[in-house]
This record gives sequence, structure tokens and C-alpha cells, in this order.
Amino acid sequence: MTRAKRLRAAAMLWITLCLLYAASARAHTPSLSVLALDERSPGEFIASWERTQVIQDVSAAYDLLKPVFPEHCRFAPPRLDCGERGLTGRVGFDGLGDLSTSGMIKIKWADGGTRILTLTAAQPHVRVSEARLDTTALRGASSFIWIGVTHIWLGLDHLLFVVGLLWLLDSWRVLIKTVTAFTIAHSLTLGAATLGLHSPPTAPVEAVIALSIAFIAVEIAGEARTKQPSLTRRRPWVVAFVFGLLHGFGFASALAELEVARAELPIALLCFNVGVEIGQLVFIGGLLALRAALRRLERALGLRFAIAGYYSMGILAMYWFFERVVAFMPDV
Repeated sequence: MTRAKRLRAAAMLWITLCLLYAASARAHTPSLSVLALDERSPGEFIASWERTQVIQDVSAAYDLLKPVFPEHCRFAPPRLDCGERGLTGRVGFDGLGDLSTSGMIKIKWADGGTRILTLTAAQPHVRVSEARLDTTALRGASSFIWIGVTHIWLGLDHLLFVVGLLWLLDSWRVLIKTVTAFTIAHSLTLGAATLGLHSPPTAPVEAVIALSIAFIAVEIAGEARTKQPSLTRRRPWVVAFVFGLLHGFGFASALAELEVARAELPIALLCFNVGVEIGQLVFIGGLLALRAALRRLERALGLRFAIAGYYSMGILAMYWFFERVVAFMPDV
């Protein structure tokens, strides 16, 4: 087998595996479980699930997600009694990773203070200390930043759109303009939806987000065939801005699911958006580092195989589109 044939076989295997994984994954919305703890008296809490993802029986969520509390605490759902020592020590989920990719524990103290603990399958536990009153705002902000980072990293549709968009950019100047346009656009709609100024139905927005990926795939494949610059190459910041408005509504749906208190909404919105930008910039940096190698691979594989890859991207996007349309229009 020649080197070119080996490259084609490896690339075909890689594309197939990516399609199988992405098709089975829940694009855009990462799996999230949220447990609320409401302190009714010093050291005594009432637990309730605000979100249990795919678990239909809420009572079974305790057995499946396995909440963990400090050793001196006694937990008999929904009551958590930590006595005079209070809720200090290791807190988290032992079952995180089997059913959820991330989790949150929202603590509301009797004195009115709040704290949000962000957990992932890689870091399912955190420590709660008595210093909470002095650092509540800082830790709450860092939690929402991390939620934004993980949301963009787990949002396969958002990442695939960025991949396609960057593939058509050739200069740093155009790159900066395009990324800035995308950032401004999704920040505007994220803010408008989160603050209640305008919030379209989530399901249709998700479907159109999938179409934005298909649009980029058609643009890339069309360029490869005709050798003529596409609309996205000629005006990438316009395309990024228009579709960025839609992606912002998608981000807003994730933040809305956290049911943040109205008083905490501005800081949550700001920190979540900062997290999204950090995650996006890290991802873009990784793509730029690999782009030269990917260009060489594209030339080695040949035009036909490259176009097949672009069509695979479009097919995946259309799969997401029809899946999402059926979700809110089951009779279609």
C-alpha cells in the first residue's frame, strides 16, 4: 500500500469515527445535573434536584449520581444534617461521568448567602470551607466562567461551525475581524435572551444552528470544486455576525437552564460569556496550531477525498437539523 493510500485509509477511518461519535453525542447541550441545598437552620439543609438530565425518577437520581458530603454530615434525602460544624469539607458526586458530563451543587445559606459549586467528571469533588462568606462572589464568578468554558468545549455544533469558518480564513487581519464579529453577535443575543429582552423558542434556534454548519460545509465544498471564492471567504465577518446571533441564543438556553437568581444574573451573564470566550479562544488557538498540517494532509489526500470530508461535515449538520426538527415537530 502506497503512502497516499495509507493516508486516505487513515483519514476515512478518522472521519467515520468522528461522525459516529458526534451523531451519538448530544451536540450543543452538555449533560448537566443540578442539586440545590437550602439551609433551613444552621447546619441543616433540604436537598432538591433542579435538573437530573435523562433520569426520569428524581428519587433515583440520588442512587445514580451518588452525592458526597463531609463525613460528619448525615444525608437521608431530602434532609442533610451537618450539625454544628456546618457544611465544611468534601462535596461532590461519585456517579458523575456515568450519566452526566458536568454537575452543579447550588448552596443557599440561611443568612442569604449563596454558592455554586461546578463539578466535572474529571473533577467530581470540591472542598467547602468556612471562609465562604468572604469569597462567595469570587468563587461564584469563577464557577460561571468555568461553566462557560466547558459549555463551548462540549458544544460540538458550535465547535464545528468555528472549524468550518476558520478553514476559509487566510490572514490574521481577517481572522481577528471574523472572531470579533462572532463574539459581538453572540454576546448581544446571549445578553438579550438572558435578561429577558428577547428570547425565541430554543428548539427552532437549535435547528437553525445546525443549518449554519451545513451552510459553511457547502461553502467550503463549493470553493474546492469551482475554485471561486465563496461568500464566506469574501465577507467572513458578515457570515460570522449573522450566524453568531443564532449561536448566542443557543448559549442563552444553557445559562437559562441553571435558573440563576435575578439578583445574580448580571454577574452570571458576564462570567458565563467570559468563559465562553476563553474556551473559544483556546479552541481557535489549537486549530491554528494544527491548520498547516491539516492543509498538507488535504493536499496529500487529493481533491475528491477532501470534498468527501466537507460533505461529511454537511451530512452530520443535516442529521442534527432533522433530529432537532423532529424533537419539536414530531409529526413531520
